[in-house]
Amino acid sequence: MEPPQDRPKDQTLEPPPRTLKSVVNTPFKKAMFVVQIISYVLIVGSPFIGGAIGGILGLKAAKIGGLVFGIFLAGEVLFYGSLAFLGKEVVLLIRDKIKIWFKKKRGRKSDQVN
Repeated sequence: MEPPQDRPKDQTLEPPPRTLKSVVNTPFKKAMFVVQIISYVLIVGSPFIGGAIGGILGLKAAKIGGLVFGIFLAGEVLFYGSLAFLGKEVVLLIRDKIKIWFKKKRGRKSDQVN
């Protein structure tokens, strides 16, 4: 039995790049990703969705406010529920994408200053 060979020190193992396709790789994870997208729509669109439903039903302002809060809360529950199933990799993927966006914005500001 031969001992395992050591890798040269200049060759480090880099993790494969995170992509949406590599993270959302099963039918269940695809369904949870769709739920996460729906949660984004509910969270961001809760005032518009609640206002539209309240207007159609002829609700008063206080009840429309409660409806908006309920829609927002449903979006949050769906978001955290789907995140629990999708796991840490999706959180890291989102974090990496946000870092890229901020780096691009900083780069544009430095170009304008010069």
